[in-house]
Amino acid sequence: MMGGIALFRPENSSKWIKIGPVDSVEFTPNLTTVDVYTNEFGDRRLLRKITTTKEGTVVLNGISAWTEWLYQALFMSKPGYLTQSAVPSDTLIVEDVIAGDVVELPGKKGTVTAVTDGATGVYVEDTHYTFHPATGVIEFLAIPAGATADVEIEYSLPAITEADKLIDLSILETSGTRGEFRYIGHCADVGEDMDMRLSDVEFQPNGAYSVGDTANNNVGSLTGAVYTTATKGYGSLQGLETIVNA
Repeated sequence: MMGGIALFRPENSSKWIKIGPVDSVEFTPNLTTVDVYTNEFGDRRLLRKITTTKEGTVVLNGISAWTEWLYQALFMSKPGYLTQSAVPSDTLIVEDVIAGDVVELPGKKGTVTAVTDGATGVYVEDTHYTFHPATGVIEFLAIPAGATADVEIEYSLPAITEADKLIDLSILETSGTRGEFRYIGHCADVGEDMDMRLSDVEFQPNGAYSVGDTANNNVGSLTGAVYTTATKGYGSLQGLETIVNA
């Protein structure tokens, strides 16, 4: 298989998730054997090896589609979405503000309606402060002439429900991401198209991954322990076309 499509079906789900572009998929059998010897020749000679343990691991290298599933798998999190109650109007008071201070509203995607010192001092956006609505972060750039030390920020917050699908994940919450893995292989020049299924896999992060690299394509990698099942064993490999033995 020269390339292919990687799919994952979480436990208790009927839907497959397309993992996205993957640089390579590696399956490694891990075997434990016991050596059996004979001394019939006057010395100790290897007669055969008995396989006592059969295990497997699968590695997904260079996953470049940052889907909800990949965030969950790499940060070992359960699925979750942000929820927030609406706040029609409120005031956040910040004491002893100086240029360079950073504060945040108690919610996401808010709107700032006014920033003052509570009296005559008025803060102008992009002159005295910047506001990032998605996170609610406010950075103070400068203090208006004559303004007192404290700042009053008038704001509102919208309601956010699970229907908005803003992921909200707890980092390192689980032991891994478990389900069925499938790789539908495709060949361009050489090889044969194959369909590999691993019945029960638990993926965990494989080493470090970048979350703020502006010079390179940010990718993640996963290593999966392959478990056996009562009805499907470890999995299967099926041909999608007749193999011609040259």
